[in-house]
Amino acid sequence: MARTTLDLESIKIARLIVHQFDAARPSPGGIDTCIRGLCKYAPADQRVAVVGVDTGEGPPERELGRWETYTFGGREILFMPVVRLDPGDQRRKIPHSLRLIAGLLRFRKRMPHVVANQAHRMDVGLCLLLFFKAPLIYFIHTQKSGLTGKTSDSLWRYSAWLHEALESFVARRAVDVRVFNPEYARQVLNWNPRALFSPTWFDPGFLEPATVRRAQICWVGRLEVPKDPILAIHAFAEFLTQAENQGYELHMVGAGTQAPKVKALVESLPIQVRSRVKLRGRLSQSETSRVMGESRLFLMTSHPGYEGYPRVLVEALASGLPSVVTEGSDTGSLIEPGVNGFVTSRSASDMADKLSAALHLSTESSVQTVAHLSAPVVVEELFDKDSGTGCQI
Repeated sequence: MARTTLDLESIKIARLIVHQFDAARPSPGGIDTCIRGLCKYAPADQRVAVVGVDTGEGPPERELGRWETYTFGGREILFMPVVRLDPGDQRRKIPHSLRLIAGLLRFRKRMPHVVANQAHRMDVGLCLLLFFKAPLIYFIHTQKSGLTGKTSDSLWRYSAWLHEALESFVARRAVDVRVFNPEYARQVLNWNPRALFSPTWFDPGFLEPATVRRAQICWVGRLEVPKDPILAIHAFAEFLTQAENQGYELHMVGAGTQAPKVKALVESLPIQVRSRVKLRGRLSQSETSRVMGESRLFLMTSHPGYEGYPRVLVEALASGLPSVVTEGSDTGSLIEPGVNGFVTSRSASDMADKLSAALHLSTESSVQTVAHLSAPVVVEELFDKDSGTGCQI
């Protein structure tokens, strides 16, 4: 990283992305990984800048409102933090997005000339439409009720009607809308005929070659209600009741407000179960890929209605993990039952049975399922409407 002083009159940015993102430290969630992929695999003639946050892990000389340079996969990007917060910490009185917007407006005179602004949340997109001149590109990562359903951890769940009205307002005025959920894309198309569905992707640069597959199941996600980590532990406890499975471990990657509840549940279990649940905490993308590369199965327990197009499932399949997912989690219809995994009810015993059955599935089938979702291919399409991965619904 290097600090830099910009000549705002001469520099031109193809896309200015605004999000709760710190270039110096990955945060939990698919949007953070999405932005890193965009920075790394953007076409060579498309210069990218990001306005984001300071999580407290940046360089000691960091200043709010000061541009920095970072390199992602050989590509240099500009980054400017405008507020201090950690997106991974959901204990907040003021929504993170509002604090980000306040910081953006505070330092708006330090923005370079941009061809287009890009938002990954409705409220940020609304701010960019109202206070900045450049056209808006809007990425939608959730299902219709992803932020407003009863299992959501977003404050928008208290004002679902207002969120939908404002999302419609933003989507109608954006010059490009990408929706990472095929069902919701159909509705957004009614608001904006330019709307396109896009799948998410895996980054081949982070895949860990599977030299040794250990007797372990991998679960990755924020420790929050929508992801239901508690169900994963109950399912694993049921899985261990079958004699042939007793050598397995459950490795849970992630952090969140439910961490104390998860830890308490683990500590309450019999020693033969408790000793086999490994709470790995918040890991980097490369560390998470290493855990996946060492595992035998992937478990996903999200509540229905929350996932847009689950990046973590794409990454798990690309890592060769047969996957057991709850009904409503696999919004991309990636799971072929009996081939690369199984879809299960929210019954812990049903989930345990599906995990046992998935042990007999091949890793190659999982890899082939998502071979077409490599980041260099999908990201190129996101910068070029006329190429072929995204599709009109």
